[in-house]
Amino acid sequence: MKKIGVVLVVLFLSFNHYSQNTNSLFELQKRKVEIDIDRNVFTNVTTNMYVSKNPDALIIALFLPISYKDQKAKINRKPIVKGLEFKGEKKLNNKNILLLSGKVIKKGTEFTKQKYYIKQDKNTCIELTTMLAVNADAKDKMMLTEIVNSVIEKN
Repeated sequence: MKKIGVVLVVLFLSFNHYSQNTNSLFELQKRKVEIDIDRNVFTNVTTNMYVSKNPDALIIALFLPISYKDQKAKINRKPIVKGLEFKGEKKLNNKNILLLSGKVIKKGTEFTKQKYYIKQDKNTCIELTTMLAVNADAKDKMMLTEIVNSVIEKN
């Protein structure tokens, strides 16, 4: 009988812990990531999600309830995400960022997809995902670089 009681207590605590982490994630996803983005080019779909038809592009930024250090360890531990390769820790705007990059095909269009992880504070980091059609011109690629730089500088 004692064992059942212990199991129930452990189960309750694990559900409680999971519930707190889930709530934390939802609360963080509601937070606005500061970003300089051309509203004439991109449509704001949700709090931190922007899409564009010309050029074919997608920007998603969100806060994650994980420290930069723990995110780095997690990336180093787990296998490569399909289509993305870990490019390592890079320095952009004098800040260390983690970068994953690769090519993906969505609805018949090939995109360059990049995921950046940017330290926010002791317990959170920002995940910035960018997708831009491979055939985009230099001006559009520069615009995407400026968007990434703005997230790094402003947050």
